[in-house]
Amino acid sequence: MKKDKIISKTEDLVYLTLSILAILFIIIETVDLMYIFYKEVSRFSFASERPLGLSGVPIFFNIIITLEILETFKNHHNTILSRVKIILLIAITAVVRKVITIDIKHTDYFLIISIGILTLSICVGYYFLSKKENVE
Repeated sequence: MKKDKIISKTEDLVYLTLSILAILFIIIETVDLMYIFYKEVSRFSFASERPLGLSGVPIFFNIIITLEILETFKNHHNTILSRVKIILLIAITAVVRKVITIDIKHTDYFLIISIGILTLSICVGYYFLSKKENVE
């Protein structure tokens, strides 16, 4: 019994430490994203041929993924089913980030098919977990 309590307290301490680091990461990334956005918008002109850059998209998805991870930490005492669902949501977000930032012209079609199959399988897994949670 005492061993379980020590493990639980240690787990809580690790979650707290990681949560603080994740919040600091989110703050830094948000400031960086605002700076990149300001730089891109200040250089943008309708007269120029140069489109508005998408250099902030990976940073945006880093923030979204970190927020999802924080959600996992917040609910770490919930059921294993909800933990797995949150992890699958993080995986979906990470794969979508890759899809958005991928250069289609220079990518092998096997990689594109693999990413599609991966996305579909994660989404199907999430769907079945959601159905199971609604039944219980």
